[in-house]
Amino acid sequence: MRRVAVLVAAGLVVLAIGGLAGWRLRRPGVDARAYAEMRLVAVQVSLDEAPADYVFWGGDSQVELQPGSQRPCGLDLVNGGVSGATAASYAQYLAGLTFKVHPRIAALTIGTNDILVKNNPQLTKPTEQFEAAAEEIIKRFQSLSPRVVVTALPPVGRQIGKFVDARAVTEYSERLRALCGRLGCTFADPFAALRDGDSGFAKPGALRDGLHLAAFRPALRALEPALCRQEPSREAVP
Repeated sequence: MRRVAVLVAAGLVVLAIGGLAGWRLRRPGVDARAYAEMRLVAVQVSLDEAPADYVFWGGDSQVELQPGSQRPCGLDLVNGGVSGATAASYAQYLAGLTFKVHPRIAALTIGTNDILVKNNPQLTKPTEQFEAAAEEIIKRFQSLSPRVVVTALPPVGRQIGKFVDARAVTEYSERLRALCGRLGCTFADPFAALRDGDSGFAKPGALRDGLHLAAFRPALRALEPALCRQEPSREAVP
């Protein structure tokens, strides 16, 4: 446990170093993959000690930064977020995690790191790669849980508009919605109140640094109606 504490502490240092550039979680000399490996140790510990009924929420920093002690649907929350994750990298991370106890509900928030301008998110190949990776994650979740909820991408701040393609926020969200329509998961938008219309940008004050939410707990509360509906979205695949 001492080793885990040291690794988690080191990860928090990486977050602090990121500062305003936290949306990348990377500056010269900072190894994002090493941070992800450290973060996954903490996620695996939480999974190993998970109760019989819990909610697993996977994805990127918008998930990882969710405060602890929240109990969506009256269940423990196992936070599986990994800051800096793309859909492809999260699919790889997820494949390495062991779920000794399966979650009652699994949720996913992913895509912001896929729509960096440098990734050319509007081109066909990046879009197809995103969809394929998201589908892999969703199917993995469906093998674990009877209810899978996928969220829209959160909006981004205008101050980082030259780094992130705001137009792709809506487009990638709609692709996730279509995936859920095809695969049988539930699509939800807990970030709707933060959006400045369909621009892909956030309303003033909605974000703390151009990317991360100014307040995280309201997003989980907004997601609860989709998480807590009694009927499952589909049966778990054996």
